[in-house]
Amino acid sequence: WLSAVWLTGISGNFPLNDDWQYAWPVRQLLERGVLEMQGYFAPNIILQVGWGYLFCLAAGEFDFTWLRLSTLAWAIIGAAALYRMAGRLGASPGWALAGAAILLFNPLYFSLSFSFMTDVPFLAAVLLSLAAFERYIRQGSPAAFAAACLFAIAAYLIRQPGIVLLPAYGLWQVWEQRGSRRSIAITLLMAAAAFAVYTAYERVGKPWLGIGENFVPVSGAYLEALRSAPAAWAAELGRKALKTWIYLGFFGLPLLPFLWQAVRHSGLLRRRTALVLLAANMVLLAILHFAGKIFPFGGNILYNFGLGPELLADVYTLGLPTTPRLPQWIMYAVQGLSQLSATALLWVGIAAWRELQAGQRRFFRFLIVVNALYLPLMSITSFFDRYILLHFASMLLLLLPHARLQARAAAWIPVVLMTAFSIAATRDYMEWNRARHTAWNWLQERGIGIRETDAGYEYNGWYNYHKDRNTTPERSFWWVTNDGYMIAFGEAPGYEVVREFPFRRWLWGGRMSVIVVLRRGG
Repeated sequence: WLSAVWLTGISGNFPLNDDWQYAWPVRQLLERGVLEMQGYFAPNIILQVGWGYLFCLAAGEFDFTWLRLSTLAWAIIGAAALYRMAGRLGASPGWALAGAAILLFNPLYFSLSFSFMTDVPFLAAVLLSLAAFERYIRQGSPAAFAAACLFAIAAYLIRQPGIVLLPAYGLWQVWEQRGSRRSIAITLLMAAAAFAVYTAYERVGKPWLGIGENFVPVSGAYLEALRSAPAAWAAELGRKALKTWIYLGFFGLPLLPFLWQAVRHSGLLRRRTALVLLAANMVLLAILHFAGKIFPFGGNILYNFGLGPELLADVYTLGLPTTPRLPQWIMYAVQGLSQLSATALLWVGIAAWRELQAGQRRFFRFLIVVNALYLPLMSITSFFDRYILLHFASMLLLLLPHARLQARAAAWIPVVLMTAFSIAATRDYMEWNRARHTAWNWLQERGIGIRETDAGYEYNGWYNYHKDRNTTPERSFWWVTNDGYMIAFGEAPGYEVVREFPFRRWLWGGRMSVIVVLRRGG
């Protein structure tokens, strides 16, 4: 993993994706000693801001490189927590380590580890809470219960859904004790604790910190959608669940060969069962084709054959084919394979449930409750692939006890391919962003500022954020004052190329690509 981090490279004082919004208060704290936020976003982020501030403070300067290092630290913490839990839940030491590695090299997790986005820190905090809950459920340790609650609150102070861990414990008690009065009392107590934490931060914490105006009112929007259009809300939840299931099938491919013995014992390969499920998946693929929902569903991180959003105007705003793409038929094949993988993984999980010990089943029931509460809350206004990381980590925990070592070299092919894809695609993402940063500095040296340039979502947000931005159909939605100059992947109508900045793409056999500076009028 350290070798992969070195190969990918973390250096570069530039924002990625949405992390400019979360980095802004870190910079203000470091340079001005005040907490000030820029932008309008959903995550609570306050704990992440403090964590990033400590790394920059130790370095003596603000730099996005140090913020990425802070996220990489979270990535290791999350993998270590999963490793400890997997071992306690019946996975052998080797498979517990393999599970941690599969998480670390998951394309979403690995790519997001190189940004200051909230997803990896949030998952790490949730996994720490789950590990403490597992210890409490197994040993009854009051210290473990206190730690579980504190880590749940820590997760909430990064992203709001972390708070569901508290009521999830209460609902799990109701499930375990079949609705006894004691379990209902515990549920009410945990729900009250969650509400108290939520209210304290919303009504006291944010106003006291002076950051209340920077947050999207997601809770109000969610309750309003549930109240005014429950049928539409339920339909949207169903669509999220289906997309999540297919994503889990794709990201679960590295684990599937090592579950083959469990697949065979589950009865899935009986001719009639296999044919029925194959036909059902082909029908589902056809339905999704006509609905226009083809993998990877427009996710924020994973796209056609790469990682990291391409937030430059030629690709994102104008829809120009200036970056390499795989043929669409390959995406259909990947989706069909992912559906079959998801079917097999779900079938194995259900069929092998009876083989688990009582202690394993107790915690896994708690994990199911956590995921059931998280699914409706993970996205209110949109669905992004990066939101499924908790479901992916939970799937690993549920299935690792059934994994068996395969001596055949072919069994390792999905692991190797997924790992290679994660490293190469993340490196390509970092490389073109480094090339864009060089292009940006070149423009600055010639006196061309952000108000004259569409430099991409992150740069216009970081350097030119303002309310009431000018939006026209032919202009990027981000904060573009004037697009006389543009940083892009290639040529665009009405512009001429004034400078090219080359970089190499590992995913495409080392082919050379360029970031270009365009000027209007060509």
